[in-house]
Amino acid sequence: MSNYEVHVKSNTGSMLYILTQFNNLSAGRFDRAYQPLEILMPMDYPIGTFTKDMIFELWREQDGSMVLDGQTCYFLRDIKYLTKDNRNYIYLKAYDAIWLIDGREVEYAAGSAQATKSGVACDVMKAIMRENFVSATDTTRNLAASYFIIDADDGTGATVTKAFSRQYVYPLIQGLCNQSREAGTWVTFDVVYDGNLPLVFKTFTGQRGNDLRESLTLSVEAGNLANPELDFNYSEERTVAYMAGKGENEARVVGTSTNANALAESVWSRREVVSENFQMDILASLNDAARALLDKYSSKVSLSGEISSTEGTEYGNDWNYGDYLRAQYLGYEFDCRVLGYLINYSNEGEKVKEEVKAFIRGEL
Repeated sequence: MSNYEVHVKSNTGSMLYILTQFNNLSAGRFDRAYQPLEILMPMDYPIGTFTKDMIFELWREQDGSMVLDGQTCYFLRDIKYLTKDNRNYIYLKAYDAIWLIDGREVEYAAGSAQATKSGVACDVMKAIMRENFVSATDTTRNLAASYFIIDADDGTGATVTKAFSRQYVYPLIQGLCNQSREAGTWVTFDVVYDGNLPLVFKTFTGQRGNDLRESLTLSVEAGNLANPELDFNYSEERTVAYMAGKGENEARVVGTSTNANALAESVWSRREVVSENFQMDILASLNDAARALLDKYSSKVSLSGEISSTEGTEYGNDWNYGDYLRAQYLGYEFDCRVLGYLINYSNEGEKVKEEVKAFIRGEL
């Protein structure tokens, strides 16, 4: 059973309080999605103690010392004071640092260098983040380097081509991740925190954490794989894609892509998908976009499940968020990533409960 602390800092990072008494505490991390830290605790602090955008850090006991959980911090966004069953409580809800991305758009005109890009996915994502968070043309949009920075380009990820004027940044970079993954190179991103500002936007190739495939294998037989699900899924499959660009009628430029192998599997296999992007007029770029669209609708064979905490599979000691490991089920073996985890902790008098549930997924 672990102990938990929540370190409360000002919105600029100055230390204020350490919270240790919780009726309930829940938190977690999920790939490319922001998760809340939720706390229910006794009303031992007056109204006004907690304010918008205070920075919360979750610290968890591991091997006798306290460690920062999840390489993130949380921004306070909901504060409630309530009475339930004649007891007074404070409820606090804060969102992890990826939440910061979900508040900006690409504030540039169509056709501009900032709204049309081609390159490897990780560097394109970083360029978009720089131009909308730290080096925007409109300097009022920029965060100081003492608060937020973008990691250096690393030249990784599949090649992507995208036009995206006035789109929201968060779904845009999620889509670029998907585009790279569907083209064969798994990438992801995170906003990383080490206990001090600045926050750092980073990208990762292969896996978010450590590669444990040679040292950790999950299976039902070993007792460390729970609720496995092996899925042969063709329901969203498309085998031919069209991407329409600029122009009208016969002059319109249209890119195409075909999955020849899937098309040949059945006489019923031809299933088409069409989309359009009026910002693009180069056939090669539209063909690339059609291929990315087709990749999105490819068939999938996947394994998902949860990690059971046993000797050798304890959170923090044997695996962490984002690690890469192996899982075996029904004669199949998958390389799986830890795509998320949830912590639930409660302390009601003599009843103390802790659960860490981790979610894995792999595809063939």
